[in-house]
Amino acid sequence: KFLPASHDHHRCYPVCQVCQSLVRCCCGRLIAEHVGLYSGLLVHGPGPDEEEWSVLQHTSVSPTDAFGSLDFQGSTKRTCRAKYVRLSCDTPPELLVQLMLREWHMEMPKLVISVHGGTDNFPLSPRVCQAFSTGLITAAESTGAWILTDGINTGVSKYVGDAVKMYGSHDHRKRNVVGIPPWGIIENNSDLIGRDVLRHYQALGNPLSKRASLNGMHSHFLLVDDGTMGKSGCQIDLRKRLERHIHFLKIHPRLPQHVPLVCVVVEGGPAILSVVLEYVRRSSPVPVLVFEGTGRAADLLALIHKQTAEDVLLRIREMFVVDRQEASELLSILMECMEYRELITIFDSESEDLQEADVTILTTSLRGTRASPEEQLNITLAWDRADVAKHNILVYGQQWQVGSLEQTMLDALVMDRVSFVKLLIENGMTMRRFLTISRLEQLYNIHKGSSDHFLRHIIEDAKQTRLPAVYRISLIDIGMVIEYLIGGAYRSTYTRKSFRAMYSRIHNPAKGGKETSSPFSKARKAAPTPETSPSRSHFHRTARIVSLQEGAVVPQDVKSTSNPEFLCTFNDLFVWAVLKHRQEMAMFLWQHGEQAMARAVVACKLYRAMAVEARESNMGDSMAEELKKNSLEFGQLAVDLLDQAFRENERMAMKLLTWEMKDWSNFTCLQMAVSSRLRPFVAHNCTQMLLTDLWMGRLNLSKNSWFKIIASILMPVAIQMLEFKSQAEMSHVPQPQEALQFGWDPGSPGASENFMYGYIRILYSLLYSIYRCLCPWTRKVYDFYTAPVVKFWFHTMAFLGFLMMFSYTVLVRLDEKPNIQECLVITYILTMAAEKAREVLVLEPRKFTKKLKVWFSEYWNINDFMGILLFLVGVSLRWHQETRLASHIVYSLDFIFWSVRLLDLFAVNQHAGPYLTMITKMVNMFYIVVIMAIVLVSFGTSRKSILSPNEDPSWNLLRDVVFQPYWMIFGEVYAGEIDACSNPETCVPGAFLTPFLQAVYLFVQYIIMVNVLIAFFNNVYFDMSSISRKLWKYNRYRYIMTYQEKPWLPPPLILLSHVTLCLSSMWQNLSMVFVSRAEEMAGILVEVAEKISIIQDNMCTLDGHLGQLQDLSALAVDTLNFLSATDNQQQEVARLGQSQPIACRHEQCSHHEGDFFPVCETFDGLNVMTSPQNTVTTGQPLLSSWARSINFITSNILFCYSVDMMDLFWSLLFFFLLAMERNNLMRLAHSIPFTPVSLLGGVEVCIYTLEETEAESSLEDQSSKISTWIQHGRTAVLQPLAHQEVLDGGLRRATKVVCTWAEGDVLKLGSVYVVKSFRPEVVCIWQKVFPISTSLHLCLREIQQQRAAQKLMQRFNQIKPSSVPYSPRFLDVSLLHWRSDGQWLTVEKNMSGHFRKYNNNTGEEISPSSGLEEAILAFSHWTYEYTNRELLVLDLQGVGADLTDPSLIRVDDKSSSGEMAFGPANLGDDAIQSFVLKHTCNSCCKKLGLSGEVTLMSQPEG
Repeated sequence: KFLPASHDHHRCYPVCQVCQSLVRCCCGRLIAEHVGLYSGLLVHGPGPDEEEWSVLQHTSVSPTDAFGSLDFQGSTKRTCRAKYVRLSCDTPPELLVQLMLREWHMEMPKLVISVHGGTDNFPLSPRVCQAFSTGLITAAESTGAWILTDGINTGVSKYVGDAVKMYGSHDHRKRNVVGIPPWGIIENNSDLIGRDVLRHYQALGNPLSKRASLNGMHSHFLLVDDGTMGKSGCQIDLRKRLERHIHFLKIHPRLPQHVPLVCVVVEGGPAILSVVLEYVRRSSPVPVLVFEGTGRAADLLALIHKQTAEDVLLRIREMFVVDRQEASELLSILMECMEYRELITIFDSESEDLQEADVTILTTSLRGTRASPEEQLNITLAWDRADVAKHNILVYGQQWQVGSLEQTMLDALVMDRVSFVKLLIENGMTMRRFLTISRLEQLYNIHKGSSDHFLRHIIEDAKQTRLPAVYRISLIDIGMVIEYLIGGAYRSTYTRKSFRAMYSRIHNPAKGGKETSSPFSKARKAAPTPETSPSRSHFHRTARIVSLQEGAVVPQDVKSTSNPEFLCTFNDLFVWAVLKHRQEMAMFLWQHGEQAMARAVVACKLYRAMAVEARESNMGDSMAEELKKNSLEFGQLAVDLLDQAFRENERMAMKLLTWEMKDWSNFTCLQMAVSSRLRPFVAHNCTQMLLTDLWMGRLNLSKNSWFKIIASILMPVAIQMLEFKSQAEMSHVPQPQEALQFGWDPGSPGASENFMYGYIRILYSLLYSIYRCLCPWTRKVYDFYTAPVVKFWFHTMAFLGFLMMFSYTVLVRLDEKPNIQECLVITYILTMAAEKAREVLVLEPRKFTKKLKVWFSEYWNINDFMGILLFLVGVSLRWHQETRLASHIVYSLDFIFWSVRLLDLFAVNQHAGPYLTMITKMVNMFYIVVIMAIVLVSFGTSRKSILSPNEDPSWNLLRDVVFQPYWMIFGEVYAGEIDACSNPETCVPGAFLTPFLQAVYLFVQYIIMVNVLIAFFNNVYFDMSSISRKLWKYNRYRYIMTYQEKPWLPPPLILLSHVTLCLSSMWQNLSMVFVSRAEEMAGILVEVAEKISIIQDNMCTLDGHLGQLQDLSALAVDTLNFLSATDNQQQEVARLGQSQPIACRHEQCSHHEGDFFPVCETFDGLNVMTSPQNTVTTGQPLLSSWARSINFITSNILFCYSVDMMDLFWSLLFFFLLAMERNNLMRLAHSIPFTPVSLLGGVEVCIYTLEETEAESSLEDQSSKISTWIQHGRTAVLQPLAHQEVLDGGLRRATKVVCTWAEGDVLKLGSVYVVKSFRPEVVCIWQKVFPISTSLHLCLREIQQQRAAQKLMQRFNQIKPSSVPYSPRFLDVSLLHWRSDGQWLTVEKNMSGHFRKYNNNTGEEISPSSGLEEAILAFSHWTYEYTNRELLVLDLQGVGADLTDPSLIRVDDKSSSGEMAFGPANLGDDAIQSFVLKHTCNSCCKKLGLSGEVTLMSQPEG
C-alpha cells in the first residue's frame, strides 16, 4: 500500500508524471515503482487520523523469486561463487538452518562467530588488521565455525572478506562466511531475481550510489527483505533469531553440548554499544571480544573495561559527534555493559604477552558457555583444538574425578581427534583402565565412511557368509579378520579358547563374570593350555626384551600391577586404527607402547592384505592405492627402526628380528616381514647377517667352506680340525628345537617363565655338563651336523646319489624283481614322502586343511608331491608284466620332476640365485602366451579345414591343427607344403588361400608376437637385474629356514631322525605331566606359606600390644611422680620470673610448646634455629631420662612466655608417647626377619638432609639447636618406575622412584619416593637472579619454605583446641643430587591415595565438605594472623592430612633488594590481597578464635 513519505499537499491529478518520478513512499519506493496507484491519497492532505506506515500492515508476503548462485566478476583471481536467497524478515530460523544444511550442504557449525562493527569504510593499522584477519580465519577454519557478517563490501564486512581472501582456504567447503544484508540496500538487486539461476555480479559498486554491493569473498548470502528499499535494520532481528537457534543446536551428534556463540566487535558506531549490551544481557549470555585499536565503539569499550577512562563523556561526543544528551545515554549503555565485565574480553594486538587472536576468540566463547571443565573439554574436542584445551582446561590444579576423562577419550577416538588422544594420555589417561571389551567393540561398530563398509566386507569374506544390515561386530569377528588378512599359521588372541570363554562370561552375566580390561591382557592371563601354548615357529625361542635390568629390584606395587605376559593395551587400539583405515591415529598409537618394530611390520602386512582385498573386490583404485601407500609407510618405518637399532647394537638388533612376539601369535618380526613381502626389511644387512649366522650355525668358516664341509662329511675325523664359534658369539642366534628338547643349550633365553621349568632346565644343565666332561668332542660333532649349511650339503650329496641311481633305473630294463639301485630309489622316495608328511603335521595351523593350504603354497612342495605321486603310480604298475612298460614310461616322466628339483639347490648360491629369480619372473608371461595360442589355433584350424575337407572324426585332428603351426614359430615353414596346388593330387578347392593365410600368420606370430615376447624378456631382464639380488636376499630366508628345520640325516637315513623326534616328544609329554603335578604341589605350599605369614603377623601385633601396655603402665607411674612435684616447681618459676624478667620480640622468637624450647626462625636463610631435643639413649633407664627431661624443661621455662600447667602436661605426655612409639618400633624391628635386597637396579644419587646441631644462643648462653645441612651427602640408589603417572605441576616435574639401596637411614629400602625437578622454562626465568647453580638455589628455597610451613604446622597442632581433632602435617623434603647429569632435585615420600588440592597460591580455595578440609583451610588463615600478617601459607595440597608443596607468601618489602625468599611461587601482596577477598571463615576458624573477616596489614606511610 502506498503512503507518501512527505506530508506536502499536492495539487495535481492522480496520474501526474512528476509525482510518479519524485514522490517516495514510506517504504522507500517511488510512486511509479508501486504496483497500483492510490490517487485518493494524493489529492487529499493528511488528516488528523493519518495512518502510520508499518511493515506488518502495509507489506505482503509472497514466495521468493530470487535464489541461486552468484559468480563475482573481477574481484579476485580465485573463483568466487556464492549461494544466495531472498527471504522475508520473519522467516523462521528452523527453515533457514534446514536450507543451509540440506540444500546448500553446509557442515553443521561447531562455533558461530558473529562479527559486528562499522558499516562505513574505516582504516585499520597493519598490525591490528593482520591480527584480526589471521585470528578470525584460523579460529573459523580450525573449528568448523560459521562467520556471520552484514555481507556488504564496506566496513567490517569488507575486512572479513579481505581476511578470507588473504588467509582463507581454497576449499569451498571450509569457507562458511554468511552475509546477512538487507535486500533493499543492495546495488542492482533486480539483477538477482530469478529461480535457481547463476548470476554474474560485479562486486565494485557505483561510488555515487547510496546502495552497497555484496562482498565477493562470502560463501552464502541471506538477503533479508521487509518490503522497504534503501533502508537498513530489517536484518538485525532475523540475525539474532538465527544465532539463538543455532546456539541451541548440538555441537556434535556424540556430544550433548550446544554450539558456542561469540560476538566480535571491530570499530563501530553508537548502535554497536546497544548490540553488545543486548548480547551480554541475554538469558543465555553471549561473550563479546573487542579488538582494541580499531576505533570508536571498540576503543570506548576497551577504555571503560580497563578502568582507565577519564572524561569519557567528552570522548564519546568527540568520537560519535553527538550532543551531550545522546552522549550521556551512550555512557549509561557503556556502564551497563561493564556490569557484565566478565563476559567482555579485550584483545590488544599491541601487547607482547597476549595470546594469539584465534585462541582469544575460542577462549572467549568457552568463557561465555559457563560450562564445567568436562563440558568445555567436549567443546574443544568438537573443535579439534587440543592447544586450547591444554592451556585453558587441562591445567595444573584442575581436579578431575576418576574416570571422568574416559568418555572424552572414547569420543576422541571415535571422532579421530589424534591431538586430543595424545593430550589425554599426557594428562594421566591410562589405557589399562580405559580400554575394555565393550568399548573396543563400540569402536569397531562406529559407522563412519567407506572404511567401515570395507571392514564389513572383509568380515564377510573371513566368515564366508552374508552379514545382516544390523549386525554387530564382535572381537571374535575381528580375530577372524586378522587371521584372514595375515594368513598362514597366525592365530589371533581374539579367537583362542581362553578369550572365547572370557568373552562368553562377560556377555552372559548368568554364568558369572565381570568385564575386564583389554582383551589382549586378560586373554593372556589364562594358564598355558594346548590351545594357548606357544606354537612352533621357525625359531623356537630367542632372547626376550625385558623392561627392567636383570636382577633389578622391583617394588611391590609395580609387581602387583604389571604382568610379564602382557605389556600394554595400545596393541588393541593400534589394530583398530589400522583396520578402520585411520592412518594418522595408527601412526600416533604406533609411537606409544612397546614392540615398535613388530607393530610396524604387522601394520605393513595388514595394510598390504587389505589393499589386495580392495583391488580384488573392486572397491576402487583410490582405496587400494591409499592402503598400499600406508603399507609402504609402515614398512619404511620398520626398515628405519631396524637400521637405527643395527647401528647402535648389532646383536640386539638381530635378537629383535627373532624375538617371538606373544602379542602376535608368537610370530617373529622376520616372519611377519617375509609374510608381508617387505623386501627391503629382509634384504637389510642386519637380516642378512643373521641369516648368514643361521646358515653357518656354529661353524666358523670363511673361505672354501663347501670344500671343508664336504671333506668333513666324507671323513668325520676332519670335524675336530674345524673352528667353531663360542656360545657368546652365538647369543643372538636362536637355537634349533633339538637343542632345547635334548637339553643341549640349557641357558638359552626364551624358556617358559614358570619356575618349575627352571627345575627341569637345571636338570638338563647338570646332564649337559656331565656329558661334556665325559665326551668333549661330541659337542663339535653335534654342532657340525646340525648346522643348516652341513644339512644342505649332506642332503644335496644324497640327492645327487639318488638321481644317479634313478637315471640308471630308467635307462636299463626293468626286471621282474627290483635291483639294488631301484630298491634304494624306492626307499629314498618313500622316506622323502614320510618327511613331507612330517612337514605338514608340524606346521603351525591346527586344522589339517589349513596345514595343507600352507604347505601347497610353496611351488617346490607341489613339485615334490607330483614326483612322489607319479613314482608311486609307477611302482604300483611295475609288479605286473603287462604294465611294466607303462611303469617304465612313468618312471621316465617322473625323473623330470626330480631333475627340476636340482634348480632349487642352485638358488642358495649368491651367483646362481639371482638368475633363477629372473627366470621365474620371465616365466610369468601368461597373457602373451594366450594371445599367441589364439593366433596359432585360428590359423591351424583354418589351414587344416581347407587342406583336408574330408577328414573323419578322430583325436589326430587336434594334433594336426597345432603341430605344424607351432613349429612354424621357430622357423620351420614347411616350404614344400606352402603351395598345395603344385601337386595336382593334393590340390583341393580353396587351396590357393593357404599361402596367403600362412604369410599373415607368420607375420603376426613370427614378426610381431615373437618380438613382443623378446621385448618382454628384455624388459624383465633389465628390471630384474637391478633388484634381482634384493629378491634373492628375500627368497634366501625360505631356503635357510627350510634347512633350519630339516633333520640332519638325509633320506633314507632320515627315518632315524624321525624315531628320535618321536622319543623326544614322548619325553616332553612326560615332563609336562611332571610339571603340572609339581605346580599343584607348589600351589599348596604357597597357601601354607601365606597362612604361616598371617600367623606371624598376628603374633607380632600381639607382641606390640603387650609392649604398649608395659609402656603405659610405666608412664602412669612416672606421670603421678611428676604431678606431685608440680606445685614446688611452679613457685620456683614465679620467683625467678619476678627477679629476671625477659621479653622476646615477636618477630624473631615464637614459643613452641611441643618442642619445649624457644625457636628463632630466620625465614630468609636456610637455617632454622631450635633448641636441642633430649633423646633417650639405648640402655638408659627410663626414669632417669624422665628426670633429665624435667630438669631441662624447668631451666628453659625462664626464657619463654608464660605457659599454663595443662599445656605443659600435654606437651610432656606427647613427648613420652613419642618415646613409647620409638620403643615399639625398635621391638618390631627386631621381630621382623631381614631380607637382603639386590643392588643391580637403579641410579646412584646423593641425598643431603637437614640435621640438628648444637649452637650457642644469645639468650643467657643457653644452648639451642640449629637446622643445618650435612657436610657430606649420603648415597642411595633409586630406580624409576616403569609405569609413571602424570604428576607434573605448573613449575616442577615429578617422577616416582623406588629406593633399592640407601646409606644409613637416609631413605627406606623398598619405599616409593617422588623426585621433583624444576621445568627448564622456570630455570631459564630465574637464571637472571641466580646465574650460577640456578636449580640448586630454587630447590633450596623450596625446601626452606616447606620447612617453615612444617614448623608453623607443628605450632598450629599444639595450640589448636581439642575440638579440632585433625592434625595435618607436611612431608620432610631432602635435597637430591643426580650424579649422572649433575642435576639438583628434591625428594620426598610418595603419598598413596586420592590427591586433593585445598587452595592455590592465588587464594582460591575449595568449599570444605569435611572437618579435615576446614582445619586445613583454617590453617592458612591462622598463619596470616599468627605471623602478624606478614606470612601466609597457601597452595595446600596432598593426600588426607599429609601435605606437600606449600607456597609461603610473604608481604612485599619495599626496602629489600628483591631477592627471592621462598621460591618462585611467592606472589607477594597480590596473593595476600586475593586470599583476603576470597577466604570464607569456617567453623574451625571460629574455634581458633580468628576474626570473621580477614583484613590487610596497614601499610606504613612514608
